[in-house]
Amino acid sequence: MRRHAILLLGALLLATAPVHAQELSPFDAIADEPTRAALRTIIADAAARGLPTSALVTKVREGIAKRATPDRIRSATALLAERLAVASSALAPTRSAEELAAAAGALQVGIPASTLREMRQLWPQRPLTVPLGVLSELVASGVSRSIATRRVRDLLVKGATTTQFAALGTTIQNDIAAGLSPDAAMELRSKGVLSLIEQQINEGVTTTGAPPRPPVRR
Repeated sequence: MRRHAILLLGALLLATAPVHAQELSPFDAIADEPTRAALRTIIADAAARGLPTSALVTKVREGIAKRATPDRIRSATALLAERLAVASSALAPTRSAEELAAAAGALQVGIPASTLREMRQLWPQRPLTVPLGVLSELVASGVSRSIATRRVRDLLVKGATTTQFAALGTTIQNDIAAGLSPDAAMELRSKGVLSLIEQQINEGVTTTGAPPRPPVRR
């Protein structure tokens, strides 16, 4: 009975342990003890601030898989934690772990926090994961930040769906691969989606089933 009680207690302790603590075991692959300690501190601090630690753990595992130096792994993880903190502030009050990861990716390619705040204002209750991911992907593919940001904003204002955003990103990537300049592809394809949405609004139809949004005065 006593042995059974000890085993049960051990199982309960494992089940209730903080997620970030359980995720740290793979870090033992890093030989440098100061780096391991620094990573534990970074992730513990992130957890205390309510930031998703899974993205940080993934970053560490990527560094290990790529045989990066301990210093580089620590630096990359610390920078990601900072971007997640900025993203959390910019997307408040509505945010999810997926959104924060996507927003951190946008910050990494040079999208300013002010753009993230504006996107949240335009979509206060809808997840921005896909629009943010597409924006980051397009900028990374060579579309200028100003054009990509402006067109994504236009699509958010018009009420584009996540499906339309995802399809837009794929189409533009295909255009770029076929030889069209990134900015030209962005302008061409985004105008096509905006035209389609405008047509649906004029016909009193929306792809989401919600009432069409009134035109925005500028």
